[in-house]
Amino acid sequence: MNAVVLIDTLLLLLVTATAVAIVEVRSLYASSILTGIYSLLMALVWVNMHSMDVSFTEAAVGGGISTILLIGTLVHVGREEKPIKKRLHVPALVFTALTGAALIYGTLDMPRFGDPAAPIHHYRVPEMMAQTVGFVNGTPGKQKPPEGFDLERYRRFDGRVTGPIPADPTDTAWREKSILQTEGLIVPQVRAAHEPHAEPGHHLHPPDDFNGHVPNSVTSLLAAYRGYDTMFETTVIFTAGVSLILLLRRPRREGYLQPGAVMSDQVILRVVTKLSIPFILIFGFYVITHGELGPGGGFQGGVVLATAFILYALIFGRAALYRVVPPPVSDMLTGLGVLIYSGTGAVCMLLGGKFLDYSMLNPELPGDGESLGMTLVEYGVGITVSMVMLTIFNQLAEERST
Repeated sequence: MNAVVLIDTLLLLLVTATAVAIVEVRSLYASSILTGIYSLLMALVWVNMHSMDVSFTEAAVGGGISTILLIGTLVHVGREEKPIKKRLHVPALVFTALTGAALIYGTLDMPRFGDPAAPIHHYRVPEMMAQTVGFVNGTPGKQKPPEGFDLERYRRFDGRVTGPIPADPTDTAWREKSILQTEGLIVPQVRAAHEPHAEPGHHLHPPDDFNGHVPNSVTSLLAAYRGYDTMFETTVIFTAGVSLILLLRRPRREGYLQPGAVMSDQVILRVVTKLSIPFILIFGFYVITHGELGPGGGFQGGVVLATAFILYALIFGRAALYRVVPPPVSDMLTGLGVLIYSGTGAVCMLLGGKFLDYSMLNPELPGDGESLGMTLVEYGVGITVSMVMLTIFNQLAEERST
C-alpha cells in the first residue's frame, strides 16, 4: 500500500466516523463543532487530490465561517436538540434508501475514477491547461500578438466551427482546412506549437492562443471561460444578503443596539485580536489579488476578510463593529461588488469587445488585459461575499430589544 492510498483510507475512516457522530450526537453545540471538523477533513481530502482551490474554499467556508454562523444560531434555538419520541421513520428510510440506490446506479455509467480516457480529459481540460501555464510556442511568459495578426478581425470572429469534424477526437489533420486558417486568424508558426481542438457546436479555442490566460487554470475557467456563471453566482449571494436584510433586520431606534459582552476583562484575547486582525486582512486581500496566480480568489478571500470583522465583533462587541462598518456601508458594499463585476464586462463592451472579454482592457497586450480583468472581477466577488457574510453574522447575533 503506497502513501497516497494509506492517506486516502485514513481520511475516509475519519470522515465517516465524524459523519456518524454528527447524526448521533444530541447536543447541537457538539454537532456544530463536528461539522467544522468534518469540513477540515474534507479540505484535507481535496488537498490529497491536488484540488487546492476547492480545499481552500472548504477550509475557509466549511471549517471557518460556517461553524461560527451555526454556533451563532444556537443563541436563538438552544444548545440541545429536543427529545424525539420516535427515532425511526420507516417511509423516510425507504425513500432515502431508494434515492441512494438510484444515485449509485447512475454512477455505473460514469468513467472509472482517474481514468485518463474519460471524456473530460479530451475536451476542455487539456486545452485550458495548455493555455494557462503561461507558455506560447515554447516560450515562457505572456507573448505579444504574432506578426500578421489582425486584432479587429479576430474580435469579429465568433470562433464557431462550421466545417465537418472527424469522429476520431485524436484526428487533427482537419485543422489545416479549419476555419481558423481560412480566416487567417492564427499564423501557422504559432498554431503549430499545439493541436487545436474543437467539436461541432462548440467554440474553437486553440491551446496556443497568445491571447493567453493566467497560471491558475481554475481562475481562468471560473472568471473567463464561464465568467457569466460566476457573475450570476455572485448575484445569488447578493440576493441572499438582501433577502436576509428584508426579512430579519428591524428598524433602528434609540437603544436598539445593546452593548453586550465585550470581554473587557480578557486582556490576552483583546491584545492578540488587535495583533491578528491586520494580518488576516492582508492575507484576505492577498488571496483576492493573486487569485489568478495561485489557489484562492474572490470567494475565499472575501470569507477571510469577513472573519476579521467577525472576530473583532466577538471580542469588542457589535457596537464597536458598527462604528467601523456601519450597516449602511456594508449594505452599499454588498451591491458594489456585483456592480464591479458586471461593470467590468460593460467596459469591455464599450471598448469594442464582448461582455467579459478582458483582453480589450489592454489590446496591445491581451494577456495583461485578461489578468487585469480577472483581478477586477475577483475583487467584485470578494467585496460582495465578505459583506454578505458580515450581514449574516450581524443578523444572527442581533439581540432582541427589550
